[in-house]
Amino acid sequence: MAHRGDRFLVVVVVVVALLSLLPAAAPSPVLPSWDPTAATPCSWQGVTCSPQSRVVSLSLPNTFLNLSSLPPQLASLSSLQLLNLSTCNISGAIPPAYASLAALRVLDLSSNALYGDIPASLGALSGLQARVVSLSLPNTFLNLSSLPPQLASLSSLQLLNLSTCNISGAIPPAYASLAALRVLDLSSNALYGDIPASLGALSGLQYLLLNSNRLTGAIPRSLASLAALQVLCVQDNLLNGTIPASLGALTALQQFRVGGNPGLSGPIPASLGALSNLTVFGAAATALSGAIPEELGNLANLQTLALYDTGVSGPIPAALGGCAELRNLYLHMNKLTGPIPPELGRLQKLTSLLLWGNALSGRIPPELSNCSALVVLDLSGNRLAGEVPGALGRLAALEQLHLSDNQLAGRIPAELSNCSSLTALQLDKNGLTGAIPPQLGELRALQVLFLWGNALSGAIPPSLGNCTELYALDLSRNRLAGGIPDEVFALQKLSKLLLLGNALSGRLPPSVADCSSLVRLRLGENQLAGEIPREIGKLPNLVFLDLYSNKFTGALPGELANITVLELLDVHNNSFTGAIPPQFGELMNLEQLDLSMNKLTGEIPASFGNFSYLNKLILSGNMLSGTLPKSIRNLQKLTMLELSNNSFSGPIPPEIGALSSLSISLDLSSNRFTGELPDEMSSLTQLQSLDLSSNGLYGSISVLSGLTSLTSLNISYNNFSGAIPVTPFFKTLSSSSYINNPNLCESYDGHTCASDMVRRTALKTVKTVILVCAVLGSITLLLVVVWILINRSRTLAGKKAMSMSVAGGDDFSHPWTFTPFQKLNFCVDNILECLRDENVIGKGCSGVVYRAEMPNGEIIAVKKLWKTSKEEPIDAFAAEIQILGHIRHRNIVKLLGYCSNKSVKLLLYNYIPNGNLQQLLKDNRSLDWDTRYKIAVGAAQGLAYLHHDCVPAILHRDVKCNNILLDTKYEAYLADFGLAKLMNSPNYHHAMSRIAEYGYTTKITEKSDVYSYGVVLLEILSGRSAVEAVVGDSLHIVEWAKKKMGSYEPAVNILDPKLRGMPDQLVQEMLQTLGIAIFCVNPAPAERPTMKEVVAFLKEVKCSPEEWGKISQQPLIKPGSQQG
Repeated sequence: MAHRGDRFLVVVVVVVALLSLLPAAAPSPVLPSWDPTAATPCSWQGVTCSPQSRVVSLSLPNTFLNLSSLPPQLASLSSLQLLNLSTCNISGAIPPAYASLAALRVLDLSSNALYGDIPASLGALSGLQARVVSLSLPNTFLNLSSLPPQLASLSSLQLLNLSTCNISGAIPPAYASLAALRVLDLSSNALYGDIPASLGALSGLQYLLLNSNRLTGAIPRSLASLAALQVLCVQDNLLNGTIPASLGALTALQQFRVGGNPGLSGPIPASLGALSNLTVFGAAATALSGAIPEELGNLANLQTLALYDTGVSGPIPAALGGCAELRNLYLHMNKLTGPIPPELGRLQKLTSLLLWGNALSGRIPPELSNCSALVVLDLSGNRLAGEVPGALGRLAALEQLHLSDNQLAGRIPAELSNCSSLTALQLDKNGLTGAIPPQLGELRALQVLFLWGNALSGAIPPSLGNCTELYALDLSRNRLAGGIPDEVFALQKLSKLLLLGNALSGRLPPSVADCSSLVRLRLGENQLAGEIPREIGKLPNLVFLDLYSNKFTGALPGELANITVLELLDVHNNSFTGAIPPQFGELMNLEQLDLSMNKLTGEIPASFGNFSYLNKLILSGNMLSGTLPKSIRNLQKLTMLELSNNSFSGPIPPEIGALSSLSISLDLSSNRFTGELPDEMSSLTQLQSLDLSSNGLYGSISVLSGLTSLTSLNISYNNFSGAIPVTPFFKTLSSSSYINNPNLCESYDGHTCASDMVRRTALKTVKTVILVCAVLGSITLLLVVVWILINRSRTLAGKKAMSMSVAGGDDFSHPWTFTPFQKLNFCVDNILECLRDENVIGKGCSGVVYRAEMPNGEIIAVKKLWKTSKEEPIDAFAAEIQILGHIRHRNIVKLLGYCSNKSVKLLLYNYIPNGNLQQLLKDNRSLDWDTRYKIAVGAAQGLAYLHHDCVPAILHRDVKCNNILLDTKYEAYLADFGLAKLMNSPNYHHAMSRIAEYGYTTKITEKSDVYSYGVVLLEILSGRSAVEAVVGDSLHIVEWAKKKMGSYEPAVNILDPKLRGMPDQLVQEMLQTLGIAIFCVNPAPAERPTMKEVVAFLKEVKCSPEEWGKISQQPLIKPGSQQG
C-alpha cells in the first residue's frame, strides 16, 4: 500500500509540474488533451514517458502558451531528458532550478522572449556536464554582455545554439574544449573581437555559424583543420585580410559564406575549386579583387555563386559552364568585362542569372536560350550591343527579362511572346527601332512593360489589352503615332500609364473609364485632340492627370470633380474653351492646378475656396473675366497664384491679403483690374514676386512698403500716383518697374514728392530765419556735450576694437548700421561681444564665421566678410543684401539681418548645429543611402528655388559641400548664396579656379551652379573630395568619374565602398542618381538640365510603392541571404 501511495504521489507531483504550463487547471483550448483528471499524463500532447511511466520528454514547440515566466516546477521532473518549449511566447528568466534536471540531455527554449543571464549552475553541475548534448536558446532576448565561459564545462555538448540572443563580448577561447561539439551557432548577436584560432581544435565540428556579428580580424587559417566541417558562415561581420587558400582542404564543406565583410580583400583562392561538395559560395559585398578563378568551374555540386558588389574584374570564366548543378549565378555590380560566355548556355538548372551593372560588351549569346529553367535574366546596365536574340523566346520558364540601359539595336523580337511566364519585360534606354510586336499581347502574365527611351515607331498594338495582369506600362520618349487603343484602357489592373513625348494623335477614348485602377496617367507632349471624355470622371484612384501640350478642345468636363483623390491636374497649352466647371471645387485633395494657355472664359468659381491643400494655381493665358471671388481667402496653403493675360476686372479684393502663405509669386498682370491697392496686401510679408503691370490700378503704392520679402516688382502701365516708398528694396528697382505711371514721383521721405518740397521751401523761409538764431545757440551747447561723449566712447571703443580686430585692420570703432530682416531681440553690441577667436566655427572664401550666443539664449551664426580688393559703396552692398535677406525657403539658411560700418560687414544667419556636408563626408562616418539622398534632394530644392522661384533669378556662384549645412536630422541648408557676387576677393578667384567648370569659362550662369551641384552629387555618391589629394591620381572628381566610366569599369565602382551590400533596389537608385550627376557636369552648359529638372529627376529615383511595385530590379538580393 505504501508503494502505491508513493507512486500516486509521484504522479500528482508530475501532473502539478506539467499543469504549471497552463494558465488554469481546467482543460485548455491550447492543449485540449491535458486533462487534470487523467490517471497519468503519458497520453498528453507533447509528453513522452518511459516504460516506468516517468516523463522523459516534454516537447511543445510552436504552442501559444503565453506565459510570463518559465515554471520552476518543471525542475521536479527528475527523469526528463528532453525539454523543448521553443516558440511558445514565454518571457522571463531561465530558472536556476533547472540545473537539478540531472537526466537532461536536450534543452530547447528558442524563439521566446526570455531575458537575463544563462544560469551559471547549468554548467557547474557534474551530472549536466556529462549528459547535456544540446543547448538551444535562439531568438531569446537574453541581452548578455558576454558569452558564459561556464558552458565550456559541458563536455558532452554536441549542439550549442545561442543565435539572435542580443549577446555582446568576445567568443571565449575556452569553447575550444567542447570536444564533442558538432554545431556551434552564435549568429546574429553583437559579438566582437577576433574569431579564436583555437576553434580549429574542434575536430568534430560540422556547422560553424558566426555570421551577422561585429567580428574583426582575419579568418583563422586554423579552420582548415576542421575536416568534418560542412557549413562555414562568417558573413556580415567586419572581417579583413584574405580568404585563406588552405580552406580548399575542407572537402566536406557544403556552404561557405564570407560576404558582407567590406574589408575582406585579395583574390579568390583557386584552391576553392577543390571543394567538390560545395553547394553555396557567397562572397558578395567585399573588396575581393582579381579575376574569377577558372577552377571554380570544377565545382560540380555548386548551386549558388554569389560574387556581386565586389572588385572582381576581367572576363566571366567560360569554365563556369561546367557547374552543372548551378541554380543562381549572381555576378552583378562588379568590374567584369568582355563578352558573356556562350558556355553559360550549358547550365540546364540555372534559374537566376544576374550580370547587371558591369561593363560587359559584345552580343547577347543566343545559347542562353538553352538554360531552360531560367526564371530571371538581368543583363541591364552594361555595354551590350547588337540585337535582342529571338532565341530567348524559347525560355518558357522566364519570368523577368531586364535588358535596359545597354546599346541594343534592331527590333524587339516577336519570339519573346513565347515566354508565357514573363511578368516583367524591361528594354528601356536602348536604341531599339521598329514597331512594338503585337505578339507581346500574348504575354498574359506580364505585369511590367518598360520600352521607354528608344526609337520605336508605329502604333501601340491593341493586343496589349490581352496582358490582363499589366499594372505598369511606360512607352514614353519614342516615336509612336496613331491613337491610344481602347484595349489598353480595358486593363483592369493598370495603375501607371506613361505615354508622354510621342506623336500620338486622335481622341482620348471614353473607354479610359474602364481602366479603374489608374493612379497615374501621363499623356503630355503628344498630338491628342478632341474633347476629354466625361467618362474620365469614373477613375476613382487617379492621383496624377497630366494632359499638357496636346491639341485638346472643348469644355473641361465637370465630371473630373468625381476623382476626389486627384492631387495634380495639368492641362496647360491646349485649346480648351468654356467656363471652368464650378464642380472642380470638390477636388478637396488637389495640390496643383494648371489650366494656363487655353481659351477658357467666364469667372473663377467661388467653389475654388474649398481647395484647402492647393499650393499652386495657374490660370494665365486664358480669357477669364469678372472679379476675383472673395472665397479666395480660404486658400491658406497657396504659394503661387498666376492669373496674368486674362480679362479680370474690378478692384483687387482685400481678401487677397489673407493668403499669408503666398511666397513664390502673385501675378495679376495684363488684366483690367481697377481701384486702389487694398491695405490688406501689406500682410503678404512672404511674397517674393509681385506683378501688377498693365492694369488700370491707381492711388498710392505705400502699402507695398510692408512687403518685406519682395525681390521682384512690376507695377508699370497703371495710373498709380504719389510718392515711391523709400525702402532699401525700392531703391534697387529700375525705372522699368514703374514705367507709364505718370503721377508717381520720387521722394525723400516716402510721403512727399520732391517737386512739392521745392514749392513749400519758399513758404518756410521766414520761419526758418527766425528759428536759426535760437537753434544756433542750442547747437553750440550740444556740440560741447557731444565732443565730451565722443572722446569718452572712443577710449572705450578703442579698447574693445583692439581685442576684437583681426589681422587686416578691421576697425570696430566706426558707427554701425544694423538692418534686421525680422524682429530681433538683441543689438549690435551683443553681436560684437561674441566676435572672439574661441567662437570661430569656420573660415571660407567669403569670411570667418562665429557662433554667437545672445543674452536671451538665442544662438546665431555671424559671418564677418573678408575685406575685398575693391570695396563697393555701402548703398550697393545694402541693396544686394536686401534682396538676399528676403529669401525664405526650407533648404536655405535664413539671413536674419546685417551690420556694417565703414570698415566691417557682418551677416547674421540662423545657426545650423550639425556642421556641413564636407565635414560629414570627411569624418568617414557611416552614412546610409537614404540620408545621402535626403541631403542631395534638399540642396537641389534650395538651388532650384534660387534659380526658378526668385525674380530675378539668384545665382549661388559657390555651390560646394562646405556651403551645404546640416541640422540634427540631416536636413540640408544652402549657405553663402549670392555672396560671390558681393566679393571681389582673391580668395574667391582662387577657389573658382579649383572647380573644373570655372577652369575654362568665365561666363557664370545658372548652368554653372548646375555643374557645381553635379560635383557635389558626385562627392555624396563616392564619398570622395572634389579637389583634394584623396582622389589618389590627383584628378578632379569629374575627370576621375568620367575616367572610371570610360575604362570599361562598371559605374558601381564610383560609389562609396561604405554603400556596398545594399539591396539591389537601392543600388539602382544610386546608379540613377549617378546618371543625374553626370548629366549635370556635361561640358556643354546648354546640355545640362535646369535645377527644376534635377529636382524632378531625383524625385523619380525614389517612387512610391503604388506607382512602381515590383518594377525595380528583381529579385532583391538581401545582404544576409545570398551574399554568403
